[in-house]
Amino acid sequence: MNLIQSTILTSLPAGQKKTPSGWISFNAPCCVHNGETADKKKRGGIMNSADGTVSYHCFNCGFKASYIIGRKLTYKMRQFMSYIGIPEDTIRKLAIEALREEEGDKKFEKKKFVNFNKKTLPKNTHKLDVWLEKYVANDLTEPQWKKIDGLLKYLESRGIGPDWYDFMYSPDKTWDVNQRLLIPFYWKGDVVGFTGRIFEESKAVKYYTDVWPGYVFNMDAQDWTRKFVIVTEGPFDAITISGVSILGSEINDIQRELIDSLNRQVIVVPDRDAPGEKLISQAKEFGWSVAFPEWEDDVKDVADAVSRYGRLFVLQSILKTTESSKLKIDLKRKMYG
Repeated sequence: MNLIQSTILTSLPAGQKKTPSGWISFNAPCCVHNGETADKKKRGGIMNSADGTVSYHCFNCGFKASYIIGRKLTYKMRQFMSYIGIPEDTIRKLAIEALREEEGDKKFEKKKFVNFNKKTLPKNTHKLDVWLEKYVANDLTEPQWKKIDGLLKYLESRGIGPDWYDFMYSPDKTWDVNQRLLIPFYWKGDVVGFTGRIFEESKAVKYYTDVWPGYVFNMDAQDWTRKFVIVTEGPFDAITISGVSILGSEINDIQRELIDSLNRQVIVVPDRDAPGEKLISQAKEFGWSVAFPEWEDDVKDVADAVSRYGRLFVLQSILKTTESSKLKIDLKRKMYG
């Protein structure tokens, strides 16, 4: 463990919980600094990897920060350190330490390839095709039949076909998985995580996600003949237009590196809300393009738009309203803000 990792770990708030996948969860300290109420549900999570990487993600306000060994200490990570009470003079010393690591790492000019280890899906998880065969053949218990029926109705309500992605389902009740549509996350053909979306009325949290920090959804499915990649917030958005998803509204350093590695025009389509504004700011900072499609006011995101207008129209409206100039992005932002 390096100095930056150990300093962060010893400064985390009390009352931490560690998940089987290695996440350390605690009350997120960032929310009050980002216009949200104080977190009391342990929605902040941090992951320390063996290679020296530190990744923080708030599942309440969407704040993300990461440190990759051999890189500078980012502004976001310095902010996070401040939020957890690390003194400014200590942060400055750690920033110098990061610079030393960066200098030492320059002998390896070749980029380190990001990799994500395999993860296990919930018990008795099967592809939706398997469940559908039994559903049609009436070869399910009554509770199972009702669950699959509810899942199909949910997909229909979203305007998404059951064959649009490798959807899965599990009757496992851990984390209310039996009430969730499972979206497996792939990396180089291996399952490296998943998210589960509640598909029926429930008091449970809308999404339960188990994935490695820095993961970008749907990279494996990219069409390499395309001259652009469309970046969305949620996985359903990415599925509907064959884009990628950052699984939130803020991009960390690893995600940026992965998306840039595609070597094509990056077009960000933010959700139409306050967190989407943060994403626009990051896109400008990275030199990426931003799309401002002219959809009706009650259309919240890409998946909503596809449900209403169809895939082809939505894709055309994104490409037609894409801006690359920072000045034009700011002008459009004010017009549609």
